[in-house]
Amino acid sequence: MKAKAFMVIASLVLFAALASAGRKQVRFIGIHPVPKAEGGGFCNIEGPHVHVYAANKIEYRDHRGQNYFVGDPVAYGYDGPKTAYKGAHPIHVEAVVDEPEPDVVYCYINGPHYHYFAPPEGPDFQVRGDAYFYVGTPPPVMVSARPQYVEINAMYTPIVYARPVVEVEAPVGWVGLRADFGFVAPAAVVVEPPHVHAGVGVEVHAGVGVVVPPPPRIEVGVGVHVGVGGGVIVGGQPSHGKFKHKKFKGKKRHW
Repeated sequence: MKAKAFMVIASLVLFAALASAGRKQVRFIGIHPVPKAEGGGFCNIEGPHVHVYAANKIEYRDHRGQNYFVGDPVAYGYDGPKTAYKGAHPIHVEAVVDEPEPDVVYCYINGPHYHYFAPPEGPDFQVRGDAYFYVGTPPPVMVSARPQYVEINAMYTPIVYARPVVEVEAPVGWVGLRADFGFVAPAAVVVEPPHVHAGVGVEVHAGVGVVVPPPPRIEVGVGVHVGVGGGVIVGGQPSHGKFKHKKFKGKKRHW
């Protein structure tokens, strides 16, 4: 607690020094990465503080006039305590920065990622494979703002870092399975109705052609000759070669 108070005092001193020097100050709250142009690394000040560089509009949200980082801190070198998530989800800023008034913002990272805090307890999150999945009903503001902030996924694609590995099936109701969050359901398989052509054979078209052989040929005389699909059955045994009928040696009958 003393360390946090010291950091706040130090940031206020810096703010005053910068103000006297006439440089523009930008307000931040919570930990966040430092831009490469400003030296890179990570700022671990948890309370309100200022810097002389701007915050980008994709990874930060406004929290009462202060920039709050909603991206993955591990991607920028953060090595403190972390919690795994998968998919978009709300962030209760007041719980993270320890303020009484509620303020909810949203993270739009599609895949597995980290934050340095766990979500508040409740039915809106479920844990699978040591990762949190948001299964609540996204409010309209979360849905409508998605196109504006989903670009964060393109920003993180080229960054090489140890992302969380989440190889479990998502729980029912996960936001990542919603159409308004980019999920595309598998295309329905359309099977054309069969077309039947009468004749010697039957041809069926339903994506695959099938030709049915003609019905058996039956001849009745002094013997029985049955042809099935080009084969020959003699006495119940199939034969595909030539054969000779044995003549019936009984007396000729007149019907």
